[in-house]
Amino acid sequence: MNRIKPFLHYLLAYRFQIMMGIGALLVTDLAGLTIPWLIKTVIDFLPDQPSGLLLAQFAGWLLLAALVQGVSRFGWRKFLFGTSRKIEVDILNDLFAHFMTLDQTFFQKQQIGDLMSRGTNDLRAVKEFLGLGLLVVVDAVVVILACVSLMVYINPELALITLLPLPLVSLLFFGFIRAISIRHTAIQEHLAKITSMVQENLAGIRVLHAFVQEENEIKKFDGLNREHIEKNMRLARLFAVFTPSLVLTTGTAALLSLWIGGKEVIAGELTLGSFVAFNSYLVMLSWPMMAIGFVVNLTQKGLSAMSRLQEIFDARSSLDQVTPVDPDFKIEGAIEFKGLYFTYPEADQRVLQDVDFVVQPGSSLALVGMIGSGKSSLVQLIPRIFEVARSTLWIDGKPIQEILPDLLRRSIGYVEQEPFLFSTTIRENIAMGRPGSSEREIEEMVRCVHLLPDLERWPLGLDTLVGERGVSLSGGQKQRIALARALIRRPKILILDDAFSSLDTETEAIILDNMPSYIEGTTTLMITHRLSMVQKVDQILVLDGGRVVERGTHGELMRLKGTYQQLFVNQALAREMEIMLQ
Repeated sequence: MNRIKPFLHYLLAYRFQIMMGIGALLVTDLAGLTIPWLIKTVIDFLPDQPSGLLLAQFAGWLLLAALVQGVSRFGWRKFLFGTSRKIEVDILNDLFAHFMTLDQTFFQKQQIGDLMSRGTNDLRAVKEFLGLGLLVVVDAVVVILACVSLMVYINPELALITLLPLPLVSLLFFGFIRAISIRHTAIQEHLAKITSMVQENLAGIRVLHAFVQEENEIKKFDGLNREHIEKNMRLARLFAVFTPSLVLTTGTAALLSLWIGGKEVIAGELTLGSFVAFNSYLVMLSWPMMAIGFVVNLTQKGLSAMSRLQEIFDARSSLDQVTPVDPDFKIEGAIEFKGLYFTYPEADQRVLQDVDFVVQPGSSLALVGMIGSGKSSLVQLIPRIFEVARSTLWIDGKPIQEILPDLLRRSIGYVEQEPFLFSTTIRENIAMGRPGSSEREIEEMVRCVHLLPDLERWPLGLDTLVGERGVSLSGGQKQRIALARALIRRPKILILDDAFSSLDTETEAIILDNMPSYIEGTTTLMITHRLSMVQKVDQILVLDGGRVVERGTHGELMRLKGTYQQLFVNQALAREMEIMLQ
């Protein structure tokens, strides 16, 4: 019950439709129960020479019962199955909306394929449980109670003897239910592994081709599939015992009815019509008894799926949910780190230590250092991708926790070294930075990032589809589109995390010449390994081992003759060597 409780509000939202469906189901069962009684009446009470009118009258009643049953069957299919699909849509919408509230920490601990499996396979199991499961349970309860009552009414002694084997069903039910639940959970978890592998292989198909790993991955996938089949076979073997046992039980009841009831008919103690009706109700009773196995399967599958979905709904963002002091606060771009230490969630080693510096609004800052020195980790803290200790990171004089996350992120433009593009057009990817952007604004950004020469080579121009994750574009094209997406929002803080690494020096120079008019008044933080780009910035920080080891302008750091000066000299020598080799 605890696993169902979080999902009850979805049922309550459609309580009118569900009640209509249950009502239609009851009418269906009532019409079905009426037919054997009409046949009993025909056999027992028709005269030896019945008139055609009387036969037509009974036939009409049977036809009416069948019509009512047909119409009401359509009703419960519409209101119960249709409602279960609406509930599926509601849960999926809520699940997706909840994904959007979770932070990077959650997704780092999860496999995308597993999350996709929960949103598809598990959700389908919940839909079947809430729709088909509800139908079978109500149908079984009504039919069992009605059939047993009518059988007792027709012949109490025969009913008692015939129903004697049926308690075995309960023993079978409780004996198998736990094992079925465990095996269903194992199947759904393994299905998530298969989904994860498919997702990863399709996303990394170019790497697989490049390293000729297709056959290895096919063998791995075959192994996972065979394991999945074996887990399903373990469950099937349970039902291979459970379901036939139910059939044997109901078959034994039918055998007793024919043997003892037949003797009573021969002895004149039971009318032929009553005997026919009794056996008709026994046959009707066999379906819900056998449906118990189906319900057990559906219920355990649905409950396991609910548990897996509820794990996602129970997940919460690790960001400190402090109510902002001033919801109308406007960001101007001042950034201050005060003795900040940072360790990634569930990691042991600190990546940033005692970071302390100030960036004035509208100024520029470059972060340089060796790979792994903590540069990207530092800038990821500004849009609160990860949480920091209170009072260690301030934006415009306020602790970052006191600023609405949406307001903070709307004020930031972020371009990564390997930007993510959505599988839509170039125009839509750029406009995502500021929905509602005009065509003129998009074209301005295209010119700014020097993308126009590339667009002229594509027949569809801005309407060119980039493919999944921009698979049809080069690294430099993806970086420029991502830069245009960040610039079009006119951010107060612009973060460039090695955003020019895939560009040639000529394109880089053109973009750097175009950008100042678009980032006037914007606080710009730049991570780069090309030190030729940072000579004109207002402040340079050199990081090493998560610490700021040097700071100053290009000239000041060159005179300091420390780490920065060594890096700059080495790069200058490397460029000279390249020129000589050309």
